[in-house]
Amino acid sequence: MRGILIGLLALLAFAPCARATTFIVNVGGSAGLVFSPQTVTIQPGDKVTFINKGGYHNAVADNGSFRCAQGCDGDGHGGSGNASRNNWIANLTFTQPGTIGYFCEVHGSPGNGMFGTIVVAAPQPPTAAPGLRGMFALLLAGVLVLLAGLRLRRNRDISS
Repeated sequence: MRGILIGLLALLAFAPCARATTFIVNVGGSAGLVFSPQTVTIQPGDKVTFINKGGYHNAVADNGSFRCAQGCDGDGHGGSGNASRNNWIANLTFTQPGTIGYFCEVHGSPGNGMFGTIVVAAPQPPTAAPGLRGMFALLLAGVLVLLAGLRLRRNRDISS
């Protein structure tokens, strides 16, 4: 039984874990009237954090899906997407694949001036789970480990 538990724990330890990643986009500051990096490629569920490094800016989606500066319009936390000189931070999580263009209302327009792009890649298909053969092989391995443990125990008891 102990061998099976060890085997199962080993399988869990090597199982892949999905984790969201946060991508930083710097807004303005000493770099000038730019979003840096101008393009980020992320996975569904990842977060983009806009950080105003200085200047009178905001970030507005070309398609109107977000308007952010000191928070985002409609975020339920009293945030405002109005351009601001304050050092602001705005976080957005993207769940659907696609390309989202954005710009600063004061210094750009869609695809011109101070603008950027977020590419949300299509999710990768999950790796195939072991089929019936794989499950049988895992079960058989667990049973063999258990039998080997019992045999070692019996041999130890006999020699004592």
